[in-house]
Amino acid sequence: MSWELDVASERDIDELMTWFADAHSVDIWGGPAFRYPFDRTSFREDCRWLEFSSYSLRNPDGELAAFGQLGSRFERSHLARLVTHPDMRGQGVGRKLLERMIIVAQSESELKEVALFVYKHNEPACRCYRSMGFDIQDYPDGAPLRDECYYMARPVDYKQRSLTP
Repeated sequence: MSWELDVASERDIDELMTWFADAHSVDIWGGPAFRYPFDRTSFREDCRWLEFSSYSLRNPDGELAAFGQLGSRFERSHLARLVTHPDMRGQGVGRKLLERMIIVAQSESELKEVALFVYKHNEPACRCYRSMGFDIQDYPDGAPLRDECYYMARPVDYKQRSLTP
């Protein structure tokens, strides 16, 4: 069995909610408007379940390893609420999620770029995105958190530079 990206199911919400132990971790993932403490209803509302396409990445054992959402904002495919299972961080799972979600973005949209917002202080995420070809862009007019976040984008057909010859 391999790593599989599938459309997230309602049952994934229940597990996803266990990944956030405090308001700070929810804020980093979902932004300052995400309520904490949350219940299933507020969690579903705040992650905008009906407004974005939600995806779950499962590891070869079938366990939920990562989650992310895809939509369209500022004339780009937009990645949102990306998160890796707390026990699987630092193992390349986020990269696997991004690779697969960008393929979905490319297949489902005519848009030529994929973009996301990330808190400036979330250095592990910033490193991951940079390593995958995302660059800091001009901040979109009207987007919140201008002073706290970077707006990063890359072409959907970005050719990853090999680290080995």
